[in-house]
Amino acid sequence: MADIFHEVEEELRKDKYNDLLRKWGPWVLGGAIAIVVIAAAWQGWEYWQTQQSHAMSDRYFAALELVEDDRLVEADLALQQISEDSAGGYAALALMQRGELALQAGDAATAGYLFEQAADRFSTVAFSDLARVKAAMAQFEELSIDDLQNRLGDMMQPERPYRLLAMEVIAAKAFAEGDLDRALTEYNAIAGDIDGLALPVSQRAQAAVDLIERLQQQEALDAPATDDAIEMPALPETPDVDPATFNLGEVLDRVDEETGTLTTDSPQLPDAAGLLETNDNDSAEDGQD
Repeated sequence: MADIFHEVEEELRKDKYNDLLRKWGPWVLGGAIAIVVIAAAWQGWEYWQTQQSHAMSDRYFAALELVEDDRLVEADLALQQISEDSAGGYAALALMQRGELALQAGDAATAGYLFEQAADRFSTVAFSDLARVKAAMAQFEELSIDDLQNRLGDMMQPERPYRLLAMEVIAAKAFAEGDLDRALTEYNAIAGDIDGLALPVSQRAQAAVDLIERLQQQEALDAPATDDAIEMPALPETPDVDPATFNLGEVLDRVDEETGTLTTDSPQLPDAAGLLETNDNDSAEDGQD
């Protein structure tokens, strides 16, 4: 009897498994096939991306060779095509190179625009910040210090890699506009930054600090006298002399009268007679000796 019940239980279990398999088996099989297809598609996509990257790399370096050969027009066209065909890092690099070519051609406005476009394409903060600094430097003459502050303000945070360069641009603009106090503050902040002590930007900042301090000292020396300064006393006025009525004799007589009123005891004149008598007496005594 026990064997019969066991066989019946086994049959029921098989029927249950068969029902589950008929109900869910197609879904399980479809899922497994989907996983295989997705994995294969992903591998194919990665392979295609790699091939595209290699092809774009070849085109980019070919454009750089055109730049080295001084075929700048062809190079610019090749770089422009790369920036349009690629959506990744090579597009941003192509825009950066086009910006450099624009700078060499003296077109600062176009260079600044291209650098800004490159900054928007870069996915890495360091590269994006570098492109924005180059854009600000390219348009340095056209932008005001407030414009530069708005563009570079976020880059001056302690964790940003090119914050010292951004601060240097602001300091240089302040110096160019004649705001020596702000320029000195910015350059002092750069020179005293512990992260940049061994960098050239710190050395440039220290040189700028020394220059500004000398200029301020020179300005202090050249400053006009204030109202509290000591004034020289005015010279006494002398009476006007009419050459037609001037009489030298009368003037001399008046001088004689004024000096004649002085006595020999006056401290204003030496006692000439007393000095002569004293000298005579001394000479006589010396002769007797």
